[in-house]
Amino acid sequence: MKKSIFALSVTAFFSASAFASDYIVSDPKVLLPGEDVTSFAMADLNGDGVDELLFVTASGQLKYSQLIGLGNGLIDPNAFESLKNSPGTFEMNISLNGDNYRNTRLTIGSNSRISIHRNRTRTSCSATMRLENDKVTAKASNVAYELTYVSRNYIVGTMTCTSNGIEQSEQVSFTATRLGY
Repeated sequence: MKKSIFALSVTAFFSASAFASDYIVSDPKVLLPGEDVTSFAMADLNGDGVDELLFVTASGQLKYSQLIGLGNGLIDPNAFESLKNSPGTFEMNISLNGDNYRNTRLTIGSNSRISIHRNRTRTSCSATMRLENDKVTAKASNVAYELTYVSRNYIVGTMTCTSNGIEQSEQVSFTATRLGY
């Protein structure tokens, strides 16, 4: 019996090692400290395009937690090329200081430029995107973007901008969802 358990353990170890060779595994983190979770689900509660974690505690309480850790970098060149080759307008989950939209609109241009869409003909906070250290960055005078997650329909990152009426001098985090997808 002990020999078969040992053989099974060794086989599982080598199988797991071979399977995990293509993945980067981070250290486990406590997501909900002090909570005794009995079940959970994912749902977009506030309409920002990012699912929140819904869970039921052992006492029967229904709770939720926002997933603010989305986008830890590690953007590969393929995701960056896909972003550059899919121009469009994205609605942010925030409104920048000085913007008159309830949710600021972010534009990705076919020329690798990222900017804030002000109206049909006017943009602000424009800069050229580049891939640096597995993150998309875009910097210009008084403008800085750092994108830590990109997909065809979602962008997550941080930005500052004081240009053409936008007065966002403090760095803000945002998620943005493609309009009309």
